[in-house]
Amino acid sequence: MAVRTAEQYLKSLKDGRVVYCLGEKVKDVTEHPFLKICANWCAAYYVLAQDPNYRDLFTAKNEEGELVSFNFLPIKTQQDLLRRRETVLALARMCFGKPSGAQFTGVDGLNALTVVSKRVDKECGTNYAKNVESYRKYMQKSDLTIALGMTDVKGDRSLRPSQQKPHQDYYVRIVDERSDGIIVRGAKAHISHAPCNNEILVLPCRAMREDDKDYAVSFAIPANTKNVTMISSEPEVKEPGNVLDYPIGASIYLADCLLVFDDVFVPKDRIFLKREWPFAGQIAYMFGNFHRLSAESYKAIELEYLTGAAALMAEYNGIERASHVVEKLTWLTMYTETVRILGQAACEHCVSEPDSDLVYPNPMYANIAKYFFADNFHQATKILQDIGGGIIGTLPSSKDFFNQDTQGLIDKYLGGKAGIPTEHRVRLIRLIRDLTSAYEDVLTIHAEGSMAAQKLSIYELADLQKYKAVAKRAARIKDGKDHPQYSLLPEFPPKL
Repeated sequence: MAVRTAEQYLKSLKDGRVVYCLGEKVKDVTEHPFLKICANWCAAYYVLAQDPNYRDLFTAKNEEGELVSFNFLPIKTQQDLLRRRETVLALARMCFGKPSGAQFTGVDGLNALTVVSKRVDKECGTNYAKNVESYRKYMQKSDLTIALGMTDVKGDRSLRPSQQKPHQDYYVRIVDERSDGIIVRGAKAHISHAPCNNEILVLPCRAMREDDKDYAVSFAIPANTKNVTMISSEPEVKEPGNVLDYPIGASIYLADCLLVFDDVFVPKDRIFLKREWPFAGQIAYMFGNFHRLSAESYKAIELEYLTGAAALMAEYNGIERASHVVEKLTWLTMYTETVRILGQAACEHCVSEPDSDLVYPNPMYANIAKYFFADNFHQATKILQDIGGGIIGTLPSSKDFFNQDTQGLIDKYLGGKAGIPTEHRVRLIRLIRDLTSAYEDVLTIHAEGSMAAQKLSIYELADLQKYKAVAKRAARIKDGKDHPQYSLLPEFPPKL
């Protein structure tokens, strides 16, 4: 079963996994009124991968000549990164500016482990790279979906993992070790799509010290593993299936869950880090490199939806040529295209891993792209709401629009520019309400890492010595600390 169908994927979720949603234990995530939205969203990956127009993008032959998901092949070249980006772009175009959660965050985690496991083996004499490769082969042959459990619940943020009170389980940790594996306990939070994924890949979320070594752990388990409990987030979806009032909201449910490990057994061939604490931070950092790229890829498409809605609303309201609207649409276009090209640059200027055939996205460009997107998103939604007007917050519901007693009144009085059907304007207003919701604002700031994390990475990567050398050159300061890009330049003005 190298490449699955959407139907095969949905059937695989009927496996006895323990999931709670809205205070009730869920018998079948594919039949639950809210969780089936998440499952069908994940299934979009398989629909697109089986589509003749996209099959060649989403599938490739592995070393054995089998046709498998391209996502489960290691990233070895600039072209591999660009292709990975194209798969995210295609899915985001299909899914209203969102990625499918089928092979998204978990794949970024797997790619990070592929790079760092070789470093651990080289330094510690371990055999994790073999485990990672075996797991990758398993995912190729099974074509499973994979979620990532990374963000620990953390408890008291001022204390390190091993210092937590009143208990030690705010970060996932090893509580026992056997000859055939380990026992883990703890919880991960905000784990998107986990209730509707086949596998859970767990990574450490931060750098560790020696006292925290039990928390330096990485592994993968099936979602229906004994003693794993998922408590799904409160759905934002108000009326499942009502795509007029909630064109995006009724189609998207991340099912971000609290993922609890209550003394879960992990077999040793699925362990990718076990107390090698100096590498916990490296795994988290490398994951960020890959996931920032995935984030800015789908977010560039999200901005296409947002910019398109603004331009269309301006047209429907008859103000598309107003100077202040032209200025706003110009800003939105620059914002959208900047995020897109920064993501592309992170691929084109990728970094080669020493002593390896692997590459990863350029950390500087990837972090700048994600930060630039998040930092400007509220300004973009402000513009969209400004162009749309107050009707975004006060539009009657679809029940009123399709009520024979009120439909004529709404059709007459909520029209816009002549020639534009009122229903089209109503549908667009509802889309803008979805695109600019408080949920979207919060998701933008915190998904794929906080803005503070991106700023920290950018500062650490900054070549400040080069920038200082530039200033010293112009100021004619000669202190013997030259930069190679500037030290060989002739003097200016030249002495002729």
